[in-house]
Amino acid sequence: MTEKSREYGALPVSPPATTSLVNSVANESPSKPSLPPPRVLDTVWTGLDRKASAVIEFTSRQLRVRSSTWVIGGVGVLVMMLLLATYAQEMASGIEPIDDDGDSEDWDGDGYPQGQESQYGTSDWDVNEFPGSGRFVEMDWLSWDESEVSGNYTYNGNGLIQEYTWIANNSGDKRFIDLSDIRDCFPNEVDGYALGYGSSCTTEDNEIRFYGMVTVNGTLTSSDYGWLSWGEMVGKSDTPIEPHDPSMYIDEDGIDLDIASGNESQGYDDDGDCRNFDEGSDIRDDEYYWYYDQQDTNGNGIDCDVELVFDSDGNLVEIEADWRVDEDPSESEFTLESAHRGFILAVSKVAFLFILGIFIPMFLATGLVRDEMTSGTMYYLVGKPIHRAEFFLYRILGFMLLAGPYILGLAVIVGIVTGFLGPSDSLFRFQDLTVWLIVGIATALVLLAYSTTFAMFGVLSKRFGAYIAIVMGLWEFIMAFFSLLSGGQSRIAWLSVSHWGIEMVNAAALIAWPDSQYYDIIGEGYYDSADIFSVFWNAPTTNESPAVALLMAAFVLVAYVLLMVALGQSFLGRREID
Repeated sequence: MTEKSREYGALPVSPPATTSLVNSVANESPSKPSLPPPRVLDTVWTGLDRKASAVIEFTSRQLRVRSSTWVIGGVGVLVMMLLLATYAQEMASGIEPIDDDGDSEDWDGDGYPQGQESQYGTSDWDVNEFPGSGRFVEMDWLSWDESEVSGNYTYNGNGLIQEYTWIANNSGDKRFIDLSDIRDCFPNEVDGYALGYGSSCTTEDNEIRFYGMVTVNGTLTSSDYGWLSWGEMVGKSDTPIEPHDPSMYIDEDGIDLDIASGNESQGYDDDGDCRNFDEGSDIRDDEYYWYYDQQDTNGNGIDCDVELVFDSDGNLVEIEADWRVDEDPSESEFTLESAHRGFILAVSKVAFLFILGIFIPMFLATGLVRDEMTSGTMYYLVGKPIHRAEFFLYRILGFMLLAGPYILGLAVIVGIVTGFLGPSDSLFRFQDLTVWLIVGIATALVLLAYSTTFAMFGVLSKRFGAYIAIVMGLWEFIMAFFSLLSGGQSRIAWLSVSHWGIEMVNAAALIAWPDSQYYDIIGEGYYDSADIFSVFWNAPTTNESPAVALLMAAFVLVAYVLLMVALGQSFLGRREID
């Protein structure tokens, strides 16, 4: 009993029965359920170290508030918009049909285009020879040791009619001499030297000197100062033949090839101009006739065809077309598609892989670690239990958290625009999405490779790191062009990051467009010049399978990134912070 209890006379009181009952019930009641086990995500996140996410987020925010980041990003978007505007204009306006073989021209001005004259076998260099007028087919000519020829022929050249049974009057045809009123020869015309073409005269011996064409049945000899050939007139029409519209001879002979069939002889002379000028006759072997009269210029023994040359593995390596076969394909069917693919490859390799892939890391990633070391803020960033070697990796990941979505977003935008505007039978070119997806991945890997390299240079030398990065950028620039110009065959280019990024794009093009190799060869074989697609596309050099080549190039880039991360971590772990 306490003193206070004694003072008031109070007695000790035992706990009430209700209180004991409550305690008893509380002690017998089931225990409070424990917290559920942590989720798998929490366990993994904890294992990755929450401090890493803090550094990554800090780096991303740090880059977002820099004006240089917005300037570089804005320039990249502006460049893509300008390229897309140019592309959209070209696709909307289309490509003007081009007369690749020039047979829509009327070179002699007789009103008949060359293509029509080629079909009828008439010359487009003689205004008096045209379809329906007939043409002279040479059979033979007098050699230097021959004196005369007799027979009923059409003669052409500088000759002398010694005797004749009859002479045709072709005065309405300007190619023939006018025999209606034959004058006497002047003294200087007796030997035929001074006669102009289409002229004739009579000698004192009643022989006819002529220089031109004449149809006669008699005995003739050549002049001492000229040549004389004989043959016949063919193709003369009793009714006039109307001239064709020149537009008929533009894009009139398309490319008729089925590469997948594997046939070596293909092609078709759609416009019918692959023919002998004097078909069925003995043709004189001189340069003019050799050029215009050959039907088998590719030398495969088949007239008027296209020879496809395959290697031992069945790959098309060369296309040799006979003269005037498949020589004027439609630009809308070939060149427009080639230009579309060439634009995608040019933008992918130059704009994404090179310009954005190098300059974004050069300006933003070189000082990721170096600037924190110089300013002294790295003390606070590594004050927590974060190893300095890990800090290097976290800073790179923070940079990629900002740059990666930016690049992928640009690739998606360009891919959507070109997919809707590109030449296609459907509303959208879905096959191009494969290219743009791989382009985005390749650019992200190239960005990662350059960022780790430039950041490592910054750690290696705070003073000269930026200069070393510029030197490497110049090296990559040169190697990128080596890879493009050599078709990836230069082994020196294999020592660059840009080559492996380009290799991924080449593989992507072959996956999305399996006929890329054919477009390349057809463009050079038919147009005799390298179009934009042929300039920017090369077959993968590491493997014949595009999928294998793609994986190999990605593996090389990933291995390179891991090596640069290891070097950067090693240099940072051993450096003193100023």
